Amino acid sequence: MKEEELLKKRLMELCEKAYNQNIYTYTHFLNEYEQSIYQDMKQELAYAHPILVGGHKYFTRAVVMFGSEELFGYQGEVPVVCARISPVFDKFAEELSHRDYLGALMNLGIERHLIGDILIDGRYAYIFCMEHIIGVIKEQLDQVRHTRVFVEEVSWEETGYVQKYKKKEGFVASMRLDVLVSQAFSLSRNISEKLLKSQKVFHNGKMCLSGGQKIKQGDIISVRGYGKFLVEDLGKTSKKGRQFITLAIFQ
Repeated sequence: MKEEELLKKRLMELCEKAYNQNIYTYTHFLNEYEQSIYQDMKQELAYAHPILVGGHKYFTRAVVMFGSEELFGYQGEVPVVCARISPVFDKFAEELSHRDYLGALMNLGIERHLIGDILIDGRYAYIFCMEHIIGVIKEQLDQVRHTRVFVEEVSWEETGYVQKYKKKEGFVASMRLDVLVSQAFSLSRNISEKLLKSQKVFHNGKMCLSGGQKIKQGDIISVRGYGKFLVEDLGKTSKKGRQFITLAIFQ
């Protein structure tokens, strides 16, 4: 609770500073729980035009930016950049995981809140980070596990990265949140309810404690420890009233 109150206070301070001094202000990277706190305060902070920026469309971690061109009369730059990590020798490269890359960054003494999402694409990894630490990563990160690597700053739009999904189709009894969580990850309703009560389920960036919330096509659900999925498509309803759905589970 103390951390929650500190975050609320920090968000308000940044909001007031942006509005009163006509300058853009930013948080560090917020995890999903912290973003949910921001979402609950969003209306209260609206006068400084806050937005969430994660560097790519389906972000998990994101920075809150306060300010806008409409408000200040000039365009601000979000201090989030993308680094691509590549093996020096493809032939000897290991198959590296999210944990491997994150561990290598932590070993450089970089704090977790300065690093956003880590996306893996075969032998490459894309890491979103605060702009002021990109130099440290480029200069000091030369090995991940036993694989020699090199780092370069890249423009995310030019990487050509395509989000990978695993499609899952089937009929569900209803479009309740707990039903879809169970469907996506092949869980019992009892386990889904426990995940909700444990504050591990997020619907479009907001934490949910109840499974009764109705979900629509295009919504994104994230479950800590299991993953994230998009409600991609709704098909026909069966004669017994069951809804056919297509879920895209992020890989």
